[in-house]
Amino acid sequence: MKKLLIAGNLFFALSILGACGSEEAEPEDNTSGDTAEMSDQQNTQEKDEPAAELLSSEKLQERIQKGMDLDSYSAELTAMEEKGETTLVKKYNLTGNEEIKAQILQSSDGFVAVETDGLEVTDVSSFKTMQEVEDHLNEKDMEEDMSG
Repeated sequence: MKKLLIAGNLFFALSILGACGSEEAEPEDNTSGDTAEMSDQQNTQEKDEPAAELLSSEKLQERIQKGMDLDSYSAELTAMEEKGETTLVKKYNLTGNEEIKAQILQSSDGFVAVETDGLEVTDVSSFKTMQEVEDHLNEKDMEEDMSG
């Protein structure tokens, strides 16, 4: 009797192993319930983490101020971009001087132009339209930086 039970268990174990390793075994189909559950989890995560909104021009000017050193400005800009609080729209250079730069940031109510001299922020100005920004920078003899 013992031999029969051992043989039966051995046969059962081998058949299971054979089925697991066969090429004809079909992968399980995801049921629509699994997909819906995954979708619900994703929706819950999205609700827990609200999307950041662009800061207003006033808030940007509070965080980026004239006289701020270039390293602090760069760190602040990177942090704000990562949070979705602003977007770098365009860069400008003073004609003939690569040290003098301006970066145009998107705000919730327009644009902020941040001008630097290679060492620190020299000016922070807000504008309602991109045309106003371009006119302001063209008056200062700045041209768009096309290097990317």
